[in-house]
Amino acid sequence: MSPRAGRIRGGDKRGSDMADNKNGGKSYLAIGTILVALIAVGLFLIFRFAQSEAERNMVRWQDRLSLVADSRSAEVSAWLNRYLANIEELSADASIQLYASQILGADEAAAAEAQRGYVYSMLSATAERTGFHEQRAIDKVAANVKRPRRAGIALVAADGTPLVMTTGMPVLRPGEWPSDSRGSFIALGPQLDDKTPLVLFGAPIVQDEGMGGGAHGAAWVIGARPLDSDFLQTLEQPGAQSQTAETYIVSRENDGLVKPITPLKGGGRIGEARVDPAASFAAGEPGGFSRLQNYAGTEVLVTGRELTAPVPWVLVRTIKAEEALADINSRRNSMVITLSLATLFVLAALILVWRHGVSRRLEASYREQAALSESNQALSAFLQSVSDAQPTAIAALDGNMTVHFANRKVGAITGIPVAELSNRRLDTAFPAETAGELQIGVKSASAGTARQSTLSLAVDGEIRKYQTEMLPLAAGGGSAASALLVMQDITELVAAREQSETLFKQLVTTLTEIIDSRDPWSRHHSERVADVAATVARELGWQADMTESVRIAGQLVNLGKIFVPTSILTKQTPLTTDELNLVRDSMQRGAELVAGLDFKGPVARILAEMRENCDGSGEPKGLAREDIEPGARVLSVANAFVGMVSARAHRDGLGFDKAIDILQGDAGKRYERRTVAALQNILENKGGRDRWQHYGLRISEEG
Repeated sequence: MSPRAGRIRGGDKRGSDMADNKNGGKSYLAIGTILVALIAVGLFLIFRFAQSEAERNMVRWQDRLSLVADSRSAEVSAWLNRYLANIEELSADASIQLYASQILGADEAAAAEAQRGYVYSMLSATAERTGFHEQRAIDKVAANVKRPRRAGIALVAADGTPLVMTTGMPVLRPGEWPSDSRGSFIALGPQLDDKTPLVLFGAPIVQDEGMGGGAHGAAWVIGARPLDSDFLQTLEQPGAQSQTAETYIVSRENDGLVKPITPLKGGGRIGEARVDPAASFAAGEPGGFSRLQNYAGTEVLVTGRELTAPVPWVLVRTIKAEEALADINSRRNSMVITLSLATLFVLAALILVWRHGVSRRLEASYREQAALSESNQALSAFLQSVSDAQPTAIAALDGNMTVHFANRKVGAITGIPVAELSNRRLDTAFPAETAGELQIGVKSASAGTARQSTLSLAVDGEIRKYQTEMLPLAAGGGSAASALLVMQDITELVAAREQSETLFKQLVTTLTEIIDSRDPWSRHHSERVADVAATVARELGWQADMTESVRIAGQLVNLGKIFVPTSILTKQTPLTTDELNLVRDSMQRGAELVAGLDFKGPVARILAEMRENCDGSGEPKGLAREDIEPGARVLSVANAFVGMVSARAHRDGLGFDKAIDILQGDAGKRYERRTVAALQNILENKGGRDRWQHYGLRISEEG
C-alpha cells in the first residue's frame, strides 16, 4: 500500500469517527430526554392517582357525616314535632276551646269559672302523660312543697295573661314568647336558673270572629320544658366510635356569629353569640361540606342540616380533621411510596444503560471545559486580584448555583478556600434555609430580575448579617454564568438599628411607668391594656407589625394624664363636671402628643380614635364602624375590659362574666361585635381567665 493511500484511509477513518461521535451525541440526548419525560410522567400519574384516592376517601367521610347529620336532624325534629303535636292536640280540644270562649266573653265568665278545675286537671294530666312535667326529687316528698317552675302547660290569653296553668309551668312575661305568631310555634324561652335553655311549644285556639278572637285566635295553649338530657340524647349517634365527633345545634346571628343552643364539648356559655367559622358555614349552607376551624380554633370537617320542625335552628356535625384524615394520609403516603419505588426501579435500570452510553460524551465535554479554562486563566487571575481587594463578597454563578468565579471574601464567609469553590455548587456551603434563598435569587437573576435579601450567617463562630444582591449577568465570552452575587456585611448597621428600636421600646415602657405612678389606684393599667389588646389582635389573625402597633398604643393609653393634676387622679370623692371633662379630654391630648412621632404603625391614629363608637356616637369625629381604625376598635374594648375587671381603692373588680355581659350589651353600639366575641373566646377557650385573674387583686394584695 502506498503512503498516499494510507493517508487517505486514515483521513477517512478520522472523519467517520467524528460523524459517529456527532450522531452518538444526538442519540444520547434523545434518550436522556425520553428518560426525564418518563420520570416526570410516571411521578405525575402516581401523585394524580394518590390524590384521586384521597379525594374519594374525603367523599366517603362526607357521606359518613351526612348520614349522621340526616339521622340526628330527623331525631331532633321528631322530638320537637312530637311535643308540638301534643300542644296542637290540646288547642283543638272542644273543652279547651269552650272554656277559652267563655272566659274571654264577659257574659260567660261565671260559667267559665265552673269549668276551670276541669281544664286544670286536663292540662295537668296531659303534662304528666306527654312529658311537660319534669320528674325531679321533689315529686317524692310531700305534695304541699312548692314545685320549681321548670316545665308545664298553660292556657294564656293573647295579651299574655295566664288563664290556667299547671303547677310547674314557668311564668312568661311579655316578649318572652312569640305572641304575634301566625300559627303554631316552637321557640326558646328564658333561661332557667341553672342556665338550661327553656323551649316553648305554642298553638293558637282559633275562635269565631263573633267571640272576639278574630281569625287568628284570642288565646294560646303553651307548653314549656327544658332542653335537658332527654333532648340531648337525640344528638348522640348510636354505635358512633369517633373520639372527636361532635353534634350541636345553633341559631344564626348577625356579623357571621352563631348562638349555641346545646352544650359544646369545648365549653362556653349557651345562648351567647360567638365566633365559630365551622358552625357559621353549616348555618349558611345547610347540606354543604367543608374543612374549617370550630369555636375552639380546631380544624374540623363540618356539615349542617336544617330541622324539619318549625324552628330557625341548624344542626351542626363536626369531626376533627386530624382524626378523619389520619387514615387517608397514611394510605396515600403508602401508595405514593410503593408506586414511586417501583417506577424508580424500572427507570434506574434504563438510566444505567443510558449512562454507559453517554460516558464517552461526558469525558469529551470535560476536556473541552478544561481547555476553555486554561485559555482564560490569565484573565481570571487579573479579575481575582482585583475582586480580592474588595470588602464585599463577589461570585459569578450559573442557574445550577455552580461557582464560576469567587473572590477571597466568599471563601472567608463559607470557610472554603477559593480554589475549592470553583465549579462547586455554592448552596452546598450554606444551611438549607440560606441555600433556598440563594437558589430563588439565582432563578430570578437568570430570568433577568435582580433580587435583594438579608441573610444571617455564622462566620468564625459569630452570627453576621449580610445584605445580598443577586444581579442578572449576561452570558458571553464563553461563560455560562447568569447571576452575579454581591454580599455586603451590615452586621454593625443592623445592630445599631436594633439598639435604636430597643431603646425606643424601653423609653415607651419607662414613660408608661411614670404615667401610671401618678395614679396609684390604676397602677399597671397601661401594661394590662397593652397585653389584652395585643392578645385580642393575635386572636383576630393580625400580622405582627399591626399587633405591635396596638400594643404600643395600649402602653400609651394614659399618656394624657400628665396634664391632669395628681390631686384629681387620687381624689377619693366624686369628681366635679370640670374635673371629669379634664380627665376625659386628657385621652385626646395624649393622642396629640404622639401625632408627630415616627412609629412603624398607626399608633397616633389608634389613640386618637379609641373614643369613637361603632354606631357613630363617639368622639371626636363621630366615626362609625369600618371608618374607625381597626386598632382603635380593639384598644377601646381592651381599655374598657381592664378598667372593669381591675380592682380600685373604692371597689373590687367586676369579674370576667360581668365585664363580658356589659361589653356584649354594648356590642354593635360602642364596641365592635367581632372584637368582643374574640375577647370572650380567649377567656373561655384560650386560658384568658387564668392569665388575667390577678387583675382583680387590690394593690395591697399584689405580689
